[in-house]
Amino acid sequence: MLSRHNFRRTYHGALAKLANPATAGLRPTAARVLGVLRDDGPVTAEQLTALLGTNGRTATKATVDRALTELAAAGAAAIDPQSKRWMLRPAAHHPLREAVDLHGAHDFRHTFSTWLEDAGIPARVIDELMGHQARARGQQRGSTMGAHYRHTTPEMAARAVDAIEQRLTVVLQVAQQTNRSTLRVF
Repeated sequence: MLSRHNFRRTYHGALAKLANPATAGLRPTAARVLGVLRDDGPVTAEQLTALLGTNGRTATKATVDRALTELAAAGAAAIDPQSKRWMLRPAAHHPLREAVDLHGAHDFRHTFSTWLEDAGIPARVIDELMGHQARARGQQRGSTMGAHYRHTTPEMAARAVDAIEQRLTVVLQVAQQTNRSTLRVF
């Protein structure tokens, strides 16, 4: 099962890759340096070393220099020759960035439950898969005791998985066609 922390980390990583595809394969230190550049603006390598060395972490000048070289090679950061300060380079425009209207990782929970409901999966199965408690009395179908005795069967869970797989297949096909059409534009 994907933990909430790992899901959020994966979600934010995917958004960062969408915002700047050049930073997709960065090593952890380079990613930390990129975050400092994003948050603190143009800084020298010495300032970066000091900023990364806070909160019980250590960073050496050599490690920061390697990370800056990696960021420069990826086109994500550059040094101003006059001030010797490192700064972010503007990210290349990605056509999908404006097409995706995401407000947070919670959007995926809405999509998941909507797709399952659209596929005819019973509400109590959706609630169980999402980790929700039984609905309040008066809102659920059947009796309170019925909800206590009913459980999701492996067949119900398999139908839910099939429904999500079908919709993900469609989404991936559309994304692939979108990528092909945007490549033709450039």
